[in-house]
Amino acid sequence: MNKHTTTLTKIPAAAAVLLALLAAGCGVDTPEPVDLTIEQPTGEAIFSNYVAIGNSLTAGFMDGGLVRNGQVNSYPQLIASALGYPAGSFMQPLIAMPGIGSTSLVNTNYAAGVLHSNGASIAVVDSTLRTDIQSTLLLTAQWPVAYQNLGVPGATLSDGMNATSSANSQSPGNSYFDFILRNSVFGGVVMCDQAASLGPTLVTCWLGNNDALGGATSGEPVLGTNVTPPAAFAVMYEALLDRVTSTVFARTGFEPIIITANVPDIASTPYFMPKALFRTLAGLPGPDALPDANLFTEADAVFVRFPALSYLAAAGMGGLPLPQEYTLDVAETAVVADAVDGFNAAIAAAVDERDHVHLYDAHAALDGLSQAQATHFLALVGSGLTPVAAAATTYFSLDGIHPNNRGYGHVANGFIATINEALDTSIPSINLAGLAWDPTYGIPIDDKAATGLSPEAARAMDAIFR
Repeated sequence: MNKHTTTLTKIPAAAAVLLALLAAGCGVDTPEPVDLTIEQPTGEAIFSNYVAIGNSLTAGFMDGGLVRNGQVNSYPQLIASALGYPAGSFMQPLIAMPGIGSTSLVNTNYAAGVLHSNGASIAVVDSTLRTDIQSTLLLTAQWPVAYQNLGVPGATLSDGMNATSSANSQSPGNSYFDFILRNSVFGGVVMCDQAASLGPTLVTCWLGNNDALGGATSGEPVLGTNVTPPAAFAVMYEALLDRVTSTVFARTGFEPIIITANVPDIASTPYFMPKALFRTLAGLPGPDALPDANLFTEADAVFVRFPALSYLAAAGMGGLPLPQEYTLDVAETAVVADAVDGFNAAIAAAVDERDHVHLYDAHAALDGLSQAQATHFLALVGSGLTPVAAAATTYFSLDGIHPNNRGYGHVANGFIATINEALDTSIPSINLAGLAWDPTYGIPIDDKAATGLSPEAARAMDAIFR
């Protein structure tokens, strides 16, 4: 198959002053030509300056929020460590406990932190007075240049090239843009341009997930409204790759190596529960005793969104049939699946046409997880595992969409394997056994706690996509 690279001509420096002297008849010896052509980095030099762009999956978002506990095991940080970066040298927008969650509390003067579990139920771990966020939570806010991990939770593909703040993000009011892009300081520079400003030799890019998840997590996906049409996605994706390439080249004289990832299937995540699992977790009888027509407004429901557990706990059996926004029916599931297939075809085509861009097949990697690895912590506890064993089994965090520490290690290993294959290198893989996840955040476990999901926790699971 034929690939092309963006046409970028390398221009050696010209000795303009010397030529002027010779034209004037000055008697100087002709010097040897000076060649200042910039060579394309090869070998280990490719790893000398690594930058990541993306969304929450790149940021290390975990348990419904952004907090240092997850960020230190974000896949970009794990890749940087495998590349030999000294501890603390790969800069991220680190957030202190209790983190910054993605939902509003009843008292809007406070910002929710991440989610935690006491063994079986899930709630917000703590909160922070909004006026104290700058002084107490933003640990690296004074870093003088762009972060090397520029993943912004909630970012769409369009946001990667167009959003500068919460004022113009595709999902309105997304404050993650403000403290990660910090454009009150940098003056309106979008994610991909901030990355290019660092002159990276290696870039990982994982954008596009939210172009489908926005619709899927609403329960009412509509193409062109909350799901990006694949044709538009294809145009934007090529533009993104070319913009990063050309901007880095203009700054450095070389093209970066770009490792990009495609979009996973929503069925790979425990957030979207099959009907039978929902019945089990909610303590409901089977379809013989409670037919689908009585349980769901959408009788042909395929998936039930995890927040439905909180809704049913509050509403009881009087809340049935389950409102349609809590389910994806056959047609809605097809809308999302077709969009994801279209996105991934566009990504594959864009990669195939560019020699310096290589693909990590995240869709296949997450689809290949074992059933236990792709099962929610609460479901594992409900099946009889101890909370400690359940935490060591699942690859997903409490929000059901984002990985936990071990899940991010799995993603990092996928990127590393892609880099090694593309560049014929031997970067060591991450030892997943060393990536423990504590869903309690140090709060004692109550093994007798009833399975549940607080309203705040339910809202946190999908607020980021709205």
